[in-house]
Amino acid sequence: MSRLLTLSMGHGPRALSGFRCTHFRASAIRAASTASTTAATDKDKKKAFSATLLLPKTSLPLRVKNAPKVDAKLRDRTTHELYRKQFQDNKGEVFILHDGPPYANGNLHMGHALNKILKDIINRYNVVRGRKVHYIPGWDCHGLPIEHKALGALGKSHTALDPVSVRQEARKFALQAIDTQKAEFKQLGVMADWDAKDGVYRSLDHGFEIRQLRLFQKMVSKGFITHRHRPTYYSPSSRTALAEAELEYTDLKSTSVYVAFPVEEGDMTPRLTEALARGREKRADATLHLAIWTTTAWSLPGNMGVTVGDEISYAVALNEKNQLLVIGEERVEELSKAFGPLEIVDKVTGECDMRNVPLTLQARTCAPYVTAESGTGLVHSAPAHGHEDYDAFKAAGISVSNMRCPIDDDGCFTEEIFSYSGNESTAPLVGQQVQGPGSKAMVELLKAEGVLLAQETVSHRYPIDWRTKKPILIRATPQWFADIQTLKPAAETAIEAINFVPATGRNRLSATVMSRSEWCISRQRSWGVPIPALFNAQGEAVLSTESLDHIISVLDARGIDHWWSGPVEDFIPPSLEGQEFTRGFDTLDVWFDSGTSWALIAEASLRPTTRPLADVYLEGSDQHRGWFQSSILTRLASLDAGEKPMAPYANLLTHGFTTDESGAKMSKSLGNGLSPMDVINGTKSTPAHGSDVLRVWAAGVDYTRDNSIGPSSISAAAEQLRKLRSALRFMLGNTATAPSLSLSEVQLSLVDRYILHELSSLQATARDAYDEFSFNKVLQNVASFTSSTLSSFYFDVVKDTLYCDHLNGTRRQAVVATLQHVLGVMVKLIAPITPHLSEEIYEAAATDAGNERKSSVFLEHWNPDTQWLDGATAEQMGDLLAIRSQVLGLIEEARAAKHVRVPAETAVVVNASSDVLSQLLEDNDLRITSRGDWWWRLTLVTDELLPTILGVSQVSVGGVDGIDESAWRLTGQATTGKHLTGPLRPSVIPELELGRMA
Repeated sequence: MSRLLTLSMGHGPRALSGFRCTHFRASAIRAASTASTTAATDKDKKKAFSATLLLPKTSLPLRVKNAPKVDAKLRDRTTHELYRKQFQDNKGEVFILHDGPPYANGNLHMGHALNKILKDIINRYNVVRGRKVHYIPGWDCHGLPIEHKALGALGKSHTALDPVSVRQEARKFALQAIDTQKAEFKQLGVMADWDAKDGVYRSLDHGFEIRQLRLFQKMVSKGFITHRHRPTYYSPSSRTALAEAELEYTDLKSTSVYVAFPVEEGDMTPRLTEALARGREKRADATLHLAIWTTTAWSLPGNMGVTVGDEISYAVALNEKNQLLVIGEERVEELSKAFGPLEIVDKVTGECDMRNVPLTLQARTCAPYVTAESGTGLVHSAPAHGHEDYDAFKAAGISVSNMRCPIDDDGCFTEEIFSYSGNESTAPLVGQQVQGPGSKAMVELLKAEGVLLAQETVSHRYPIDWRTKKPILIRATPQWFADIQTLKPAAETAIEAINFVPATGRNRLSATVMSRSEWCISRQRSWGVPIPALFNAQGEAVLSTESLDHIISVLDARGIDHWWSGPVEDFIPPSLEGQEFTRGFDTLDVWFDSGTSWALIAEASLRPTTRPLADVYLEGSDQHRGWFQSSILTRLASLDAGEKPMAPYANLLTHGFTTDESGAKMSKSLGNGLSPMDVINGTKSTPAHGSDVLRVWAAGVDYTRDNSIGPSSISAAAEQLRKLRSALRFMLGNTATAPSLSLSEVQLSLVDRYILHELSSLQATARDAYDEFSFNKVLQNVASFTSSTLSSFYFDVVKDTLYCDHLNGTRRQAVVATLQHVLGVMVKLIAPITPHLSEEIYEAAATDAGNERKSSVFLEHWNPDTQWLDGATAEQMGDLLAIRSQVLGLIEEARAAKHVRVPAETAVVVNASSDVLSQLLEDNDLRITSRGDWWWRLTLVTDELLPTILGVSQVSVGGVDGIDESAWRLTGQATTGKHLTGPLRPSVIPELELGRMA
């Protein structure tokens, strides 16, 4: 027995939005439904009944039992075969995504997975849009981590082995790591020509190295490369200089010291002599000292002066040790807590009274970075151990050619310290690690010399080697530098033209580039590309276009290892023969390696030089100071005069880091690491999800921020993929065996047109989101369309038509045509994110239809079609869906009260004015031509359109002029196939009878 739901709607031509539910009434009769339930218990009858229905049929399983196996089956077709085919057959313009090379060390982690999946989504989107995608995955193969692995395998230290042995072992290790990572990248479903000779690039490849040296030669010829002895970041743990990009910062505890630097009476300015005299009026044996504060006691042997602030007011204060201390006046009160009672006897200024105070073996400088906000207001200056000190000395015209730096490559004090102190008191320092025992020994020496004013433990931010995680030094050594200052104007212009995602990347890259004046490009290691410089008998570097031309030609013919293994005579150009030379064995910074990888694209000549070489660079946010910076600098340095300053990338995308679900950094030692291979292949305690689940997670997050991943987020992604698969399978099962139907050949209903409108809207939104690299927006809109528009609405209202109508019925053909169109679009629209699911469906569709499958769904091409966008249809359906929402709400109340079990047990009475219904009929091309025709067309809407949309068995209409609201009811008599007559048109109602009230 159907239950009657009554609705009332307001008046006016567009009053549909004013529908409101007024009451619900039901009787207790359930004869028809009870009989149906009883009949359904008979297995044979049920089977016979099912045979009369057109149920979905497809070879696509509802659930994937072995996702890794399915992925493996589709791998060739979706990766290297597809890459070759699309580049050969696609007719669109070339799209270039240049791969930032991951380091060839160890297995993949979640950061690798996020990075490569995002790149692959971009590439696959461009393939499915018909463009030729150029993508060559790469690996960064040189550098310390691999060299350390090689040394570990050889069981000897760097100094005990010849460079060629180290290089051979390092190469072997790098190639093994590449093979491991390549196999895992394939499992992520990344499209590339992985196994072709030129399908990937490696910075250890001979061609890559020679290309890099040619670029270095060009920078030399343009004057960008110099060789100087100056302070650089130096890592004792790695035994090499570091670039600023290779530093991290952490909080460290150090012993800070306050030290009294004595000033000889003959070296004082008149004002300081006067201050000393006033002090001796208090204490006859008072001596004058400049008080400094430092957190790096180990740097004191490198001291060459004291730097003051010109505008700072200094106090000359007497302490209990009869020392007159020159300190910042603002600091007296605070420093008395460390030094003991201080009595101010005079005041002097940095500019007028202290400039050019000659200290024993030292110089005096002024610098703007000196303040009185901390320390003593005076700064200990060691140009070998500080960039600011070095620059201040040079600005003051003080020679830095003989900088004091008694520290060796291992970070230990050398015997050179004796020449600075002039006595044996420094002997305990020799051989001591300056940042360990050496620092403690220095403090004890200061105490013994009577110049230690105070000491305390402080916590401060300090740079560490980002590889070894150990503190670094600033140490003066001979190094090779690339000039950045000259490139800054061009860099500023180039950065302005780049599209950044997120937009904050512009400021980050700009600040990184503009904050540097030079780049230390030399490293003191064996595993890398050599800086091919010769040194004459006087120790002067010879690096010219001529020498490089000759040397690079030799290395090109004999291999890079020949630089270490061949005789030096092989590298002396003809014009310099007969002279003695030695080779420099520094190697190029690995950031110079990877930063020149754009030359690979330039060599391919895939597009005009008026455009950036690559459309997209995409890496982690830490690469602003790394690969992004080195790439733009090397590119700008290579441009010829008159060429427009241009970065090698048009779009610069950055993603955040991956953390566990509590936000903590993933670490093997903490046991919170989640391997992408474990997600794909499963473990003893977790299921094998396959790569599409991981891809759904990657596409669904806001990648511009740090993102967590763990069991709950993987489960959520798996559920999202399951719902998508279920919806697509429903459409496939109901359409695959039907002939292909054109939308222009069928009679589309309002509901069909609405679905096509929503699909067109989705296509426009998804296209824009893909173009803007907003993949989470694509996924969100796909999920909403799939769940709300299709599964919860359209599938619900068309199931009866699909299952019960005649195979070739007019209405069923319209639904099938609509589903075919939706499925055809959806399988391509989601393919960049879920390539394996899309290929599964593509293959199953061909199998179900008995057709031969083409190579790939990606080669079908998705051309977003917005022809079905229809505002009027959307507005009408919006009104009707508002009614549906109210009806479903009432039905849910009835179900909760156990009045009904399913919506099919209900009927609806709609109370409406005639002008509202007339508008509804006219909007659906059901124009009223006569009174009789009005009745006929009204029942077309009430018997077919409204029940379908509202999801109930019958809709009755009341409240219309000339119609008695009480004239309609539904009875519980099953009258299947019975034709009834009355004021309405003849109607066949399968289970319920429509008649007049007695």
